[in-house]
Amino acid sequence: MYAGEHWQVAKTLAETAGPGASLWVCSAGYGLISAEAPIDAYAATFAVGQEDSVAENTEGTRRWWSGLTSWTGPQPGQPRSITELAARNPNSVIVAVLSEAYLRACSDDLSQAASQLKDSDNLSIIGPSGRCREIERLVVPVTAALRPAIGGSLLSLNVRAATHVLAASRDNGVPFRRSHLTRLMAEATAAAPKEVGQRPPGTRLTDDEVRSFIRSSLDLGPTSATRLLRQLRASGQSCEQARFKTLFNDVASSFGIVA
Repeated sequence: MYAGEHWQVAKTLAETAGPGASLWVCSAGYGLISAEAPIDAYAATFAVGQEDSVAENTEGTRRWWSGLTSWTGPQPGQPRSITELAARNPNSVIVAVLSEAYLRACSDDLSQAASQLKDSDNLSIIGPSGRCREIERLVVPVTAALRPAIGGSLLSLNVRAATHVLAASRDNGVPFRRSHLTRLMAEATAAAPKEVGQRPPGTRLTDDEVRSFIRSSLDLGPTSATRLLRQLRASGQSCEQARFKTLFNDVASSFGIVA
């Protein structure tokens, strides 16, 4: 179901964390689900202003997330919120890797989850800082300055950063506490080389560059032109919607995909 660069890295998080770790997904279509949950294809996102946005603003996305927690979901008996996950395992460690839109949508749930743990330092949100005052205290800040050290595109920055600090924490025998992860993230960011040769944000890509981006993405699995264009723009590049759609259809046809 899930595809793309972000998901390819996310799938390795539990293995990176070590024995006993499990992977959960904050889904705009299903709510909190296990990574192994059987689900159908869907088109939904907490990012506002998109074709498949679930709401028009942040408050709407929060209500949507709250609503998702009230139904059984694809695996009856499993936790349906981060708060419930924490309440069932108050001694556990929870590391949430979230983009700005998802961080905002799940903010109330995350705040309540921290209060359910015996030690709130055992809940960390790896993502951008300064986006949601209510849970800022829980955030392990990630910035683009770290990218030269961890590779990948801006689309996978948060999840690659999470992999980096979890591996460093594990290898050094340091518990996955927020205070420790924050220190490791700051050290990694400070030590990262300066990025050179980067395109200025919003630079218009050529047709060949767009085709290459689409081809690389489709190699990872089926997706839609709308989602890929959103990913492209999120990485700081640009392409007109109509031109992107035409190029997507051209490349997709070579993969046997009828758009």
